[in-house]
Amino acid sequence: MHHFKTAIPADGKKPRRAARRRTCAEVLVTYMGTETRGLIRDLSTTGAAVELRGYFQGMVGSSVTLRCDGLCTVEAKVRWYRNCRIGVEFDCSSNTAAKVHAYFKYFHKDALVAM
Repeated sequence: MHHFKTAIPADGKKPRRAARRRTCAEVLVTYMGTETRGLIRDLSTTGAAVELRGYFQGMVGSSVTLRCDGLCTVEAKVRWYRNCRIGVEFDCSSNTAAKVHAYFKYFHKDALVAM
């Protein structure tokens, strides 16, 4: 019988659960009623990296709502925050994966042309 261990990278960070794809989509991030504009820079079925265009008062662990053309509205938790960028993990109990697939199928091409 073979026992396999999952390799942990030298930097100690967990590997991402889903492949991310680069994009550039305008997004509105809402935290406790306060809205901040930004751009989704990369996106997967489990999360996204958002470049913020304004003041953001949330912190790691905060729940936020993202609203974006093509992605609709999704709930997420902030997993990291640095240099005016946040990484969010989507609420897996929703149909977010279907929304992300639809975004790449119908909207992503237009977003790249608009850059």
